[in-house]
Formats: sequence, structure tokens, C-alpha cells
Amino acid sequence: MFKPATVIGWHREAVRRKWTYQQKGEPGRPPIDAELEQWILRVARDNPDLGYDKLKGELRKLGWRASPTTIRTGLLRHDILPAPERSRQGSSWRTFLNHYKEQFLACDFLTVETLTLQTLYILFFIEKCLRRCWCSLSLTLSSNQSI
Repeated sequence: MFKPATVIGWHREAVRRKWTYQQKGEPGRPPIDAELEQWILRVARDNPDLGYDKLKGELRKLGWRASPTTIRTGLLRHDILPAPERSRQGSSWRTFLNHYKEQFLACDFLTVETLTLQTLYILFFIEKCLRRCWCSLSLTLSSNQSI
């Protein structure tokens, strides 16, 4: 009676009309002030042995306030690794993950719209060591519906 592509198109249009939330503004944090970023680069180049916290202290002496994360972001944007303490770390992130892989669970949460625009909520887990999946499904019902 109808082509599958037609039915899928109708469903996509119905879902698009249902979810009309519009984001306000640009996503994410505002960018670092250009002058502050220049000071971060200058202080980091002049003091190659200082880590993020020490650079924060030096910038504070100059009248600038920046968190260690802001400093890290500014330096990484310009491919500057700020301290020798990075090379002194005993293990990498990959080593850490491999050591504890038997204890990790990965998870994801997603929603699926049915053909009748009923929203299904799915919580999905995977055991990394066994590659076994676990799935939890939840239905949302309006006040006049029942199972």
C-alpha cells in the first residue's frame, strides 16, 4: 500500500515536530580572552618547568585569574606541554585502563521513538572483560495510558 521509505519519512517528520526544543546561544564554554591567552603562553615559555598550578600562581601575581584547566586548554591549543612532571608519570592512561579492564562497565543512555511516538528509554551496559551486554528498557506512559 505504501513504500517503506514513505512510512519512515512520515515517522521522521512526526518525531521532528514532537521535539522542537531550540538551543539558546552557542554550545560550550566561552572562549578564553585573547590577551589572557597571550599571557599564558608567555609565562609558560619563560618558565618551562612550571606545571598548571604554578603557572596559575604566576599569572595571579601579574593580575590575571585563570584556572589550571583554562591554562591547560590554552597551552594545548598551541601544542605546548608545560611541565617535566608529565614525563615523570609512571603509567599512561592506556596502562591504567588495561590494568583495571576486568572491573570496568561501560554504559550509554538513549531514547527511541516508536511508530506511535511513544518514547522508549534504554539504559545499556557492557562488561568490558566479558563483552556481555545488559539492557534496561523503560516506557513512559501518558496519564491516560496503562500497561
